[in-house]
Amino acid sequence: EEGEGIEIESTGLKMPLGENNLVWKATDIFTKECGLRLKVRISINKKIPLGAGLGGGSGNAAAVLVGMNRLTKKLKEEELLMLSSKIGADVAFFVYCRSSIAQCIGERITLISSFPLFHYVLVNPGFEVPTKRVYELWDKTCGKILKQDDLEHTISLFRRKQFPLRNDLENITSLIYPEVKGLKERMVSLGAESVSMTGSGPTVFAVFEDERKAKRIYDYMKDSKIYKVFLVQGISGWHKL
Repeated sequence: EEGEGIEIESTGLKMPLGENNLVWKATDIFTKECGLRLKVRISINKKIPLGAGLGGGSGNAAAVLVGMNRLTKKLKEEELLMLSSKIGADVAFFVYCRSSIAQCIGERITLISSFPLFHYVLVNPGFEVPTKRVYELWDKTCGKILKQDDLEHTISLFRRKQFPLRNDLENITSLIYPEVKGLKERMVSLGAESVSMTGSGPTVFAVFEDERKAKRIYDYMKDSKIYKVFLVQGISGWHKL
């Protein structure tokens, strides 16, 4: 479109549409990096809750980067990944959008081949968690030294239909929001065996090999007036770079 500037319109859940939106930031960074002077209009149908630990904003930003690069053909794959790290720590993961190991600040991506596709029940307790606050409390109470799992061993367990879930931020978020721990306990009481928190929270998820078990818990919780409940399945990838 002729002219310059960025316009974002949204349907679905309410969200900021200006410079605080990662889609706006991704568009701005991409056009400046590539020396483009464009009028960009983007429409978002927002379904993933904000501040839910589900990477909704990062996924939207990645879609913009991939889409604009397809249209302009300005950046190589490695350049696109480095650019994504300037927007957010997990944007590069969504640029690839495949089962992956993300390291460093998120821009170092290692794809996992033949990762099985499972079923998931996600339950969002209906409030936002400020990611910055969780990480600040982590730095104060836990330091920055994390136990490094044997990644190959962990992946092999998933391939054997075992789910060694662990989230180092979960205890921190649960201290601030005890509802997260209570929600995990409720899902376990309903029959979920492998339950953890997503990102910095507060969404809690359970992993299932059997779709019927996942649907049974989903059907029980889906009509809640407090929670937002989703039944989803893993994907092998939604695009090619």
